[in-house]
Amino acid sequence: MKSSIIEGAPIVGVTGTYYPDLNDIRFEIALDTANQWKGLELPLVVVDGSPDNKVAGALRARGATVLAARQPGIASQRQEGAQYVLDQGGDKIITHEPEKPSTPAIAREVADMLDDHSIVVVGRTERSKESMPPFQRRTEELAGWVLERTLGLPADALAGPRGYNRQGMQHLLRYPSDRPGMNNWIYMYDNPLAARANGERVGDIQADLMYPEAQVEQETGNPAFDRKRYEQFALQLNYLLKRPEAEQQAADLRKMVLGSLALMSVKPTDAEIKDFFGVLEDKSRQFGYKN
Repeated sequence: MKSSIIEGAPIVGVTGTYYPDLNDIRFEIALDTANQWKGLELPLVVVDGSPDNKVAGALRARGATVLAARQPGIASQRQEGAQYVLDQGGDKIITHEPEKPSTPAIAREVADMLDDHSIVVVGRTERSKESMPPFQRRTEELAGWVLERTLGLPADALAGPRGYNRQGMQHLLRYPSDRPGMNNWIYMYDNPLAARANGERVGDIQADLMYPEAQVEQETGNPAFDRKRYEQFALQLNYLLKRPEAEQQAADLRKMVLGSLALMSVKPTDAEIKDFFGVLEDKSRQFGYKN
């Protein structure tokens, strides 16, 4: 039996959660995100891999449909959510991080774009970027510029949210999250590249994806989060810049970035991470990087 909440909805939010610590500020932000979806009378599907069922209970209390993750992981949980929406008769989804309470406000606009685009990449406005943790902004602006130059992706492809219609969801579901090293954020780039290669339209839009002050306070000046940004940068660019779609005219830029990553140790120190981005920014300016 199909869900009356999902079937016929203009768009459905899909996210994955994993909160081992119920006192984590990110869990509180995720609950706010669920409230935002509920306030706009739009359905939210959460695939939860948390060890404590209180997480699922709190999200359900705020109107979300919560599924237990069969295969925990960034990509696989979103795949499970997308498949559930399709099975329940839904036509469009927007995947996003659970700690983005401003995402629901743009959902209907993304839904309209999905009438003639298979996938919509949601980027950040300048106002949104100004609300980010400073080191995250610095690393993601650099990565976004590299991916725009080398793969033709939208300039802020690292922002996170993705809109999918039924055709677009097929690329999400086909993504090989079961392969070693693939159950991560790479799906966000693989999907639009696959759709484009198939001759489908991929759109992009900028939105005020504002970062909650509590999250910014938690991350700013925190070496653990700085390391996370480096690891995401290294993981994503090491994979994406080796794809055959990389623009030939950007071969020197591609070689420079991959060469810089290859020189890093397996477990760089905090100082080495800071130096890496400083040097890479300087080298990128020789290729036209402005930031």
